[in-house]
Amino acid sequence: MKKIFFLVLLFILSSCAVSKELKEERISWDYNNWDKKYKERALSLCIMKGYENKSIEKMLKNNDKSLYDPLAIAIFDKSLKPIINDELKKIKQDSINSIGSYPDDLKTIYQKRNVLGNCIDFYNSKKLDSITKKESEKWKKITNILDEIHKEIQTY
Repeated sequence: MKKIFFLVLLFILSSCAVSKELKEERISWDYNNWDKKYKERALSLCIMKGYENKSIEKMLKNNDKSLYDPLAIAIFDKSLKPIINDELKKIKQDSINSIGSYPDDLKTIYQKRNVLGNCIDFYNSKKLDSITKKESEKWKKITNILDEIHKEIQTY
């Protein structure tokens, strides 16, 4: 009876364990630092999108290779894009509040933004910490990281 119990227990434990291949893949993708990478990607997207200026965005994409991160593009961006859109609304509202009124000419709002300040505040926020913690539960369910990346970036 004890042997059967231990065999069943061993089977359950082995079926719950992460495969050797997945462990190796996680090591190669620096899985233990994904929380930090997720938050850094949030900051990068906030800054890049915060100015709502295609020429600035293009310049950053073309000149800063840290923005081309296959892991971030394939796994992090799905959840970050709607969150960053909410942050952009806050940046716009902050711009409106800083001049005291809603101007007839919106150019003044777009020219004077506190993008870096707002994005740094977001990066350091408990809100982003909470989102990161929720997302990390989803990451544990990924069985093949490279497959997830290939879904988004076929040429990688």
